[in-house]
Amino acid sequence: MPTLDTLVAQFARCVSLFRDPSVKDEQKKAFRALLALLPDAAVTLRVAPGGAGLEVNGEPCEGDQLAALVQRLDLHGIGEIALPAAPKPAHLFVLLQALADQPGAQDVASRVASVGADRIRVTPAGSSPPATPGLVASPADIERPPLKPKVDAPVDRRSRDLGTKGILRGDAFRDIESVPLDGVPLVTHDPPLPAAADALPATSRAPRREHTPASEPPPPSPRTPPVEPPLPPDAGPSASVPPPPPEAPAPRRPPTARAPAARGAELPAGAPEALAELQRDGAAPNVGDVLATLVGLAEAAAKAGRYEQVLGVITGIMRVEQSVGDTGGVRRQYAIALRRIYTKPVLEGLARLLATPRHRAAALAGLQRGGAAAVEVLLDLLAAAPTVTERRAVFDALKHMTEGTEQLVHMLDHSEWYVVRNVAELIGELGMEDAVPALAQRLEHEDERVRKAVGMALAKIGTRSAAEPLRRALRDRSVEVRMHVALGIGGRKSNALAMPLVVAMEEEKEEAVVRELMLALGRIGSPDAVQALIKWAQPAGRIFGRRPSELRVAAVDGLRLAATPAALGTLEGLSDDGDRQVREEARRAVDDLKRRPPPSAKR
Repeated sequence: MPTLDTLVAQFARCVSLFRDPSVKDEQKKAFRALLALLPDAAVTLRVAPGGAGLEVNGEPCEGDQLAALVQRLDLHGIGEIALPAAPKPAHLFVLLQALADQPGAQDVASRVASVGADRIRVTPAGSSPPATPGLVASPADIERPPLKPKVDAPVDRRSRDLGTKGILRGDAFRDIESVPLDGVPLVTHDPPLPAAADALPATSRAPRREHTPASEPPPPSPRTPPVEPPLPPDAGPSASVPPPPPEAPAPRRPPTARAPAARGAELPAGAPEALAELQRDGAAPNVGDVLATLVGLAEAAAKAGRYEQVLGVITGIMRVEQSVGDTGGVRRQYAIALRRIYTKPVLEGLARLLATPRHRAAALAGLQRGGAAAVEVLLDLLAAAPTVTERRAVFDALKHMTEGTEQLVHMLDHSEWYVVRNVAELIGELGMEDAVPALAQRLEHEDERVRKAVGMALAKIGTRSAAEPLRRALRDRSVEVRMHVALGIGGRKSNALAMPLVVAMEEEKEEAVVRELMLALGRIGSPDAVQALIKWAQPAGRIFGRRPSELRVAAVDGLRLAATPAALGTLEGLSDDGDRQVREEARRAVDDLKRRPPPSAKR
């Protein structure tokens, strides 16, 4: 029985093929394969929150092929696609074609509805079925006109929901207006906030007046004195208004250097001034005292759980540190201050900020500075991440870490299968050749999902040391595992894998796996790989030993990927082949290669 991963991977493959009008035969094969994989039950594809993958029937699915599908859904503004049980082929075909095309006057839902496919539901991103009403969080969470009590109206004393949850949380009563009563001033429940320039902590400035400039001009510009309004001409003594006494000009202050923290960063009280002092002179004699003050502020913010403020302090210190020379051991003082801030709770708090888009870049930079200790915390979070979104955020952060990645090898011995799978995927992304022996030991794992991830990781590493483990992976009892290994192999770094792939093709019984192995040989493009593809593209014997047309066409596709002079010469010879499918595919491949720029000399 096909798995959800297989189904969504085939769906993504169909959308990708439908974007290329020159591969009609491949489109038909992939479409028929998708129809065969669709179960009798309904299937729902939903974009995970934050675009971090796909969910099929509520189960998260991941894979290299899904990134392109998520991009297409995002391009069309689609959040969910619901397919009925056994959909009509014509309706499914229109859906795939609409997803493959560029957005136009008609959206995907309209195109699907135009052919009567009312059983296929396409939901735009951001739309969701109405949620079951629950407790009202605050009066601002519901839309209703402001309540205006009437003085003479009888009071309705019936019991009803008082909305106390918002009161307990401290929300203001923004939906209640004051009743105008004689002799009683109106009540304002929400006093206006002070201006941002007057709300900074520990700053004192003169009260702002309407006739004075709103902010101090830059130093080069002279201060403009207030202009008195002129009296109207020919005004009598009764109409004349004495001008107000001129105000004494405010004393000039030197311009305050802005804190070097990221724009919009949150800082604890007192941190902006300390960071500004560091920016003015990052190597001053009192730099140790200023850094100690910032460390204390960061520790207090961490105890209060305000890790976004801790991140602001770390970012500010790191930015000043970059501009400070290494004379007199000054940079060492910055490094010591950062080490004092980097406790395990702080690293965990920074890791949680990865899920917030506006903090993600700064949190990643802060975690990179945390080194091996940060990697240890991220690995623990990766093992315990409850959702795909959180796991993807931690996974992406680990891909950018430059220290402590050797800890990944030890995590392959974890008792939970999903931890081993996650770590294997990460090792493959990092291309850690040192992890090949440990990955090879996991090829016998009882869980197929682990073996798929291990095989893909070995394929992405692709060096000579991975050849023997990959040969074992290509003999796995699961077709899915063998398919994933073939999908992951490719590139010039995998030249050493060409001959193991040729041997695996001779032994493989599944035609779909053989085809993927041929495409892998085409991606490698070495002389040995091209010679093997040339052999498979030939018709062989006249009666006995003739190869199926489908495999010969796959070999032609592999030669097109290789794009070497030998591959082009073979394709030109196959343009007159007796097999119509091979002949047409070879001609399309020749036309495609001749339109491309000349191949690189590296081939």
